[in-house]
Amino acid sequence: NNRLQTTVGQGGPNFVQNAILGPLEDKRVATINRIATAIGRNAAKPQGLDALAPCSR
Repeated sequence: NNRLQTTVGQGGPNFVQNAILGPLEDKRVATINRIATAIGRNAAKPQGLDALAPCSR
């Protein structure tokens, strides 16, 4: 939140998406994939969990 407040007006119209939300979504996808892989070791690997990853403003 602090980064969002201190960068208002910088970087153009897609700054928040490119600098904050995009990388955050990538990290969330990676974490969700690790969780699904861990579950898949002992049970059926869950499908469709990537729908949980998108971030919005």
